[in-house]
Amino acid sequence: MDLSTIEHATLDWRYKGVPLGATVTLSEIGSRGWNVAGGDLSLPVTTLRVEAVRHNIATLAAYCERNGVSLAPHGKTTMSPQLFDWQLESGAWAMTAATPGQVQIMRQFGVPRVILANELVEADALRWVGGQLERDAGFEFICLVDSIETVAVMDAALEGVLTTRRLPVLLEVGVPGGRTGIRDFANAMRLAESIAASQTLELVGVETYEGLAGRSASVEDIAAVDDLLNAVRGLVVSLSSAGLFAGDEVIVSAGGSVYFDRVVESLTNWPAGTAVPRIVLRSGCYLSHDAGRYHRLSPLDGRREADETLSLRDALESWAVVLSVPEPGLVILGTGKRDVPYDVEMPLPMRVHRRDGSIAELENCIVTGMMDQHAFMSVGSSVSIAPGDIVALGLSHPCGAFDKMPFIPLVDDAWNVVDGVLTFF
Repeated sequence: MDLSTIEHATLDWRYKGVPLGATVTLSEIGSRGWNVAGGDLSLPVTTLRVEAVRHNIATLAAYCERNGVSLAPHGKTTMSPQLFDWQLESGAWAMTAATPGQVQIMRQFGVPRVILANELVEADALRWVGGQLERDAGFEFICLVDSIETVAVMDAALEGVLTTRRLPVLLEVGVPGGRTGIRDFANAMRLAESIAASQTLELVGVETYEGLAGRSASVEDIAAVDDLLNAVRGLVVSLSSAGLFAGDEVIVSAGGSVYFDRVVESLTNWPAGTAVPRIVLRSGCYLSHDAGRYHRLSPLDGRREADETLSLRDALESWAVVLSVPEPGLVILGTGKRDVPYDVEMPLPMRVHRRDGSIAELENCIVTGMMDQHAFMSVGSSVSIAPGDIVALGLSHPCGAFDKMPFIPLVDDAWNVVDGVLTFF
């Protein structure tokens, strides 16, 4: 399957955002003259500023090139094959998935190398992956392992399926109280020995997710992140010295969208005599960035050093009509939990586009709560806003934004719809 199948997809009543009564192919929407701020789309809808997306993709590609690391963007953020293609065209080494289903979608659209940043223990999924590897010598796949029991499960499912290749795995390092990942050095060495003895697997590197060690820019959280990454570094050296890696190239993968600078700082400049690993970042939210948590914490935005020339831009906006102003200081918007992310922070009111064509920035306005299809916005007495006006909202957490929109219009800086992407969640 190629991207032309998406370009010819029909957009109609099945997709949020498409004007009521309209039927159009995805490739045609840029010629319709729609403007989201002018009310031409069915609201609520979330849009992406296309120039900001292109800028962000180029920015992280430049960051990786400058620091000598590879990028395998986490596809779970967008699950958009069109955006995968943009990332791969800009030099991404691979795409990252979180579930076997996401791997299948990437495979359907020709992604040549996929990292499943998770354990793979379902027998059917293991056999499917094994079959893909056997049938296509050009397909590369890597997943995670964190226990000897998992090695046994994988061997049992892959026996007789993999006959010409082995399945490459990364030993996952976790944190106490966290999710997956082995917790201590001694067990990690035993696990590596178990993988080396496997008939179907081969150990090609080590993986961690440093975002489990910290949640903020505090000195304590940064130190905790660094401690985890330094532990990974020590484990890689020990595994290399013990000859437990299968291939000539060792992969060390980490790096969400908040602490990838710490990954670069901790996992480069390896000691003499140690084979220099391929460092693979898995940042995903950088593509759209946001107006909330990533805006504050990204090393290419809120934590940006004074001499850092690269920066990310927020590409996401959600749009909602003003349904009612039922009492002073309270505005009810036509959007809610079904339409915008709220798992990290509430949407941030940015601007009001009034029916008369005027635009005003919204200062000191906050969304105080949401229901399924309603948002409660608190406004000051000086804010002029009325039913029928349109409010543009900044968002926090791109992953939660993309999965609510099967169709996302791409807009220019004047909010004209120039294209669109489909998502597959």
